[in-house]
Amino acid sequence: MMRIKSSAIALALTLSFAADVHAQALVINVEEIADAKLMSAARTEGRVNLYGTYPTETIQPVLDAFKKDTKLDLDYVRLPGFQMFERLSREFEAGKMEADYADLTDLSLAKIWKERGIFVSHKVPSFAKLPEELRDPDGYWYYLVRPTYVLGVNTVEVAEKDYPKSWRDTLDPKWKGKVGTVSIDAGGSALTLYSFLRLRIGEDAWPKVAANEPRIYASAAPIANDLVRGRVSICYCGASAITNQIENGAPLKIIFPTEGLASFGSIGNVTSKAKNPNAARVWMNYVTSKHGSQLVAATGSYGTHSEAAPPSFRGQSYPPPSQVWTIRPDEWEKYHETWPTEWKQVFKQQ
Repeated sequence: MMRIKSSAIALALTLSFAADVHAQALVINVEEIADAKLMSAARTEGRVNLYGTYPTETIQPVLDAFKKDTKLDLDYVRLPGFQMFERLSREFEAGKMEADYADLTDLSLAKIWKERGIFVSHKVPSFAKLPEELRDPDGYWYYLVRPTYVLGVNTVEVAEKDYPKSWRDTLDPKWKGKVGTVSIDAGGSALTLYSFLRLRIGEDAWPKVAANEPRIYASAAPIANDLVRGRVSICYCGASAITNQIENGAPLKIIFPTEGLASFGSIGNVTSKAKNPNAARVWMNYVTSKHGSQLVAATGSYGTHSEAAPPSFRGQSYPPPSQVWTIRPDEWEKYHETWPTEWKQVFKQQ
């Protein structure tokens, strides 16, 4: 009898200990990311399915850290922005949605998901510390990962004394035929770039870039490759594209223009048909936290949290977040339909 009683007590203590561990809040560097109740529910689900637009190899360190810190498993499905919109929209309409979380790179498409009920409202713990332009006021979407446009220079083709120091420097006629840039049809990131040039650099920016007869690419990926080959001497390009080429030994330099940087990003949230909604909420809390934003910065992009440090490259810090511009939702709503047509007229594109 005593043996049975002792065994029962031991079992009860084991279960109690397991329950306490199971219900422990997720706190990192004194920042509570998820309370005990949410973590308990998330660990019961055990995993989260993420549909993302950020390249898998780039976001992987953030995914690995999330798994280690939360003990939750995950799957990450990566698709370009418009393909993501089409796939998830079809899954939602068919009632067969697999994504617990999804993101896009086009704010107008993210708003469509909100209107259709694909995104749910979820206010993350760090909500008050996220800039207003980086979140929906009711918590239906958030910018999570923010790559930036910078200037890339081929150091063989361009003498150091001639490096452009600002966006306006690139408007000089001496760069005629030497600039690489992306078509405005490339997606939300391209619209962000051209909105930045027009709203922050000046109304004359588009005509002056066009007058320099730039080489225009259907997507961003080939621009850095042609910069390496010398087909263009300077370019407007994503920062990671330039740093990756430099790491591979290419004779390039990254320039952070004096007027600041144009940022675009992955805009996402928990989905309304999530099979693992609690685990998805933990992911959202995690990636928008200061800790999560620091992890994002280590990939070369800016995070969401206002107190997170900027990215760095070879010991050189990127500009502070205050010098990073993201188009406001009202500006996007105002210009996203009309400016592509105007851009094609200015740049004489079909």
